[in-house]
Amino acid sequence: MMKKRILCLVLILCAALVLTACQQQETYPNQPRQDAGQAQQQAVQQEAPTMVPTVQSQPQQINFDDGSYDPSSEEGGQEEQVAQTASSGVTSAPIMQSEYAGATPVKIDPVDKPTPTPLPTITFSYATYTASNLHLTFDGPAGWVPDDSAADTYVLRNPDPSMDYEAKVEVRTVNVGKSYTQKELTTEVKAQADALRTSGNFLSLEPSNTATRHFIADGGVYIAYKGTLNDGSETGVAGRIIVNTVNNTLYILHVSYPRALADTFADGVYNKVRHSMKLAN
Repeated sequence: MMKKRILCLVLILCAALVLTACQQQETYPNQPRQDAGQAQQQAVQQEAPTMVPTVQSQPQQINFDDGSYDPSSEEGGQEEQVAQTASSGVTSAPIMQSEYAGATPVKIDPVDKPTPTPLPTITFSYATYTASNLHLTFDGPAGWVPDDSAADTYVLRNPDPSMDYEAKVEVRTVNVGKSYTQKELTTEVKAQADALRTSGNFLSLEPSNTATRHFIADGGVYIAYKGTLNDGSETGVAGRIIVNTVNNTLYILHVSYPRALADTFADGVYNKVRHSMKLAN
């Protein structure tokens, strides 16, 4: 009987020890148990920074055929110097990236090229001329030589022999029986320039666009030109032609001069003659 009681007490003590051990190990009964290796791995993962994946943008698609593409956008404005090659000891030429990329190189004149002789400055004094056959008066360069041998033409020539081309003022009249419209005057002044070009006196002749200016009356139309003489010298010439109709008469003024002095003659002689020309009483 005593042995049974002792055996029961021993079983009870063993059960109590087992229950106490279970309670110490399972403080959080719902969380699975982790060994030391798993706990260390989890700690390392928590401390590591979160890596955000980089998303590469897709290159913009360019339509080269719709007219919106600007090829100069590929050209920068900086100069990139290529590094020197150690093995060769030669410095490579810089790669130029600029707004002039792809342009045709322009030949530079040598420094010792002789300086061209500057053209002389020309000033004019003016005198009044009377074209009796044409019933006109105008102011032209003083000392120039007049020629009124033709019934319908009056010519004033520059007698200066130093000029490579004899500048002249020529005015001509044609009875047309009506007043021309601006369109008809434009056609006429272009025909005058074409007649010069096909005369055989020029290797080349380039007329400008037409414009309206006052000539004897309002509504005159003029054209400018530049050309090269067909006389073996290839001298450059220039000139202006202006036309207008007054009292059923077509008036044609042609002033020609050396091309190198075009600005001087156009602003001086041509404008003076045009502004001053008027019908004689």
